[in-house]
Amino acid sequence: MPVARLFARGAGGRLEDLQHDIDLSECAGVCPMTGDHIVASRVGGSGTLWEVTGRYFKVRGHDEYVVLIVQERDARPDEIDLF
Repeated sequence: MPVARLFARGAGGRLEDLQHDIDLSECAGVCPMTGDHIVASRVGGSGTLWEVTGRYFKVRGHDEYVVLIVQERDARPDEIDLF
């Protein structure tokens, strides 16, 4: 199963490796695309989401390796029940 590596846009638009891999089986076997959200964490009545802003395939010469560019944000109250 392919693996997604998470990156974020830092200062000046440079990509920063978040050192976090997600097995795509955790995403129902589907590769998230721009506009999708990934549940990052939930603590009590709040949580964090990663919004996918971009994706790159065949990175670092690996066919089953995808880079997802994400932006982290707090979950809205109406989203917490999805966690």
